[in-house]
Amino acid sequence: MSTESRPGLLQLAGREAPALYVIGLLATVVGASALVAGIAGAGVALVILALLLIGVGGIALSGASALQRRVDTPAAGWRGPGPLAIFWTTIPWALLAQLLVAALLTALGAATALSTPLGTLALAAASNLATVLIIGLVVVGSGAVRWRDLILATPAASPKTLPPPDRRGGLVGDLFWGVALALPILSAAGLFATLVMNGTGLSAPVVLPPTMNAVDLAANVLTAGLIAPIGEELLYRGVIAQAWARQSSARRAILFSAVVFAFAHTLTVGGTSVGDAASVAVVAFAVRLPLGIALGWLWIRRRSLVATIALHASYNLAIVAVVALS
Repeated sequence: MSTESRPGLLQLAGREAPALYVIGLLATVVGASALVAGIAGAGVALVILALLLIGVGGIALSGASALQRRVDTPAAGWRGPGPLAIFWTTIPWALLAQLLVAALLTALGAATALSTPLGTLALAAASNLATVLIIGLVVVGSGAVRWRDLILATPAASPKTLPPPDRRGGLVGDLFWGVALALPILSAAGLFATLVMNGTGLSAPVVLPPTMNAVDLAANVLTAGLIAPIGEELLYRGVIAQAWARQSSARRAILFSAVVFAFAHTLTVGGTSVGDAASVAVVAFAVRLPLGIALGWLWIRRRSLVATIALHASYNLAIVAVVALS
């Protein structure tokens, strides 16, 4: 079957797993409706149930997508779930993991810890662990790719539509590229953020809580320099950029993965009103777009998550250092 005959969104004829697709679609639609009701005031219990339904629906849709692409897509292409299906499958499970940590700390009488660096570390660890587990289930588990090729896409595992990766220096070269690019990208992103904030009168959202002691600083360093870079790079470059690269082109892989990466950082921002939250989300998106583009470009060039993790970690740690020193 060619890609031109791929079934439409609501079309069942020609699907490899129509029942799985219907289950996923129904669970996602019902879950989305319940989520709207829960946020509108129906209660936290309904929000949790909604996230469970959306998460289960996402897994079912991802499985159906992988089975379909295994038939529709050539071996050199991406034969796993669609990149957006993977993204929307990880989000509810990451949020549920954070809610579980929040519920546990609340039950222990330590709800105030959620706004501390240690609480942020626990939330980040939970959400990124959930992300890794979902990737293992719907991407690696579907047979689309091996863990080794997510972390280091060798020339043999890379699609022929992309330029051959620059593997000079091996893993040491990956680390060098990542660290060397951090400050230039941070400077460019800082300039871009300043222009955006001056032009809109808005301010960037605070990502990490302030540090009061050495333990707080260590927690922020672990969150920004280890937990977040590993989980996010595995998802946005290892899976999403690679999926788009295999099914499209390097340019689209860089741009689309950067947009999804920046958009993901707007999902948890808040404000005193809907308009205020939307404004903060716009700034959060804008200030992360340059980093997302740089990370996508580096992945295409080196075809290695070691390089992008090094850049992401160095970028984040530079921000932590600047905030701590100020």
